Amino acid sequence: MNSEILRLIPGYLSRAACEEILASVREFQQSHALPLIHREVAGRSLRYYVIDGDVVHDSFPSLVDIYRDVEQIVKGNFGPRLAPLRNRAASVNVNVTPPGGEYRWHYDRNAVTAILYLNTVSGGETEMYPGYRIHLGRWKDTRLQRWLDSLLQWPPLLRISRKRALVTPAQGLLLLMRGDRCLHSVCPVQGVEDRINLVMTFDLPQARFATEQNLDPYLYSKKPAPSFDPNYRQ
Repeated sequence: MNSEILRLIPGYLSRAACEEILASVREFQQSHALPLIHREVAGRSLRYYVIDGDVVHDSFPSLVDIYRDVEQIVKGNFGPRLAPLRNRAASVNVNVTPPGGEYRWHYDRNAVTAILYLNTVSGGETEMYPGYRIHLGRWKDTRLQRWLDSLLQWPPLLRISRKRALVTPAQGLLLLMRGDRCLHSVCPVQGVEDRINLVMTFDLPQARFATEQNLDPYLYSKKPAPSFDPNYRQ
């Protein structure tokens, strides 16, 4: 896997293609009650609706096609061994963040994450610190990793960091990042329109995640979830 951390591809998807996807998502919302994920966290909480990967694969074949196309871009930028996440529920999601909604600070379980912004909204920026994490490799699921992550998220340290980047939602923009190396979150959405984006995840084919059993219900609410973020407590 190469060392690239972050790449932006403006206009990856045309306005017409984005609008077609948005129409299908909104039509789906009219006949399906999307789970509202609301987890209170100090500083910035989780508050968004989600269509998880199981539903995407069953009901949105065009989004699965986009996922496969983006896979080739990810391979070209981050390494040819990368593949879609084996966990179908977490592999590709549609996130619908309503006005006032936001997404807590975190690192991803997987190596590379791609975010395709389907509409332009006020607020809802992806705030990030690329390459910020001290990643412990095979020891990434240890207490030491969680302690380092917590220490580096101390607000005074974030304020003096020169790594901060802000990505404004723009229709058709594709963001590629090393999600397990970039500390990132979503700022509160402003205005009256939902922020709708497609999230696609990639890792090595043999990747396994110790947090998976608790993290999926925490993020997708398919069954009773733990009250804590499994990324930071096990």
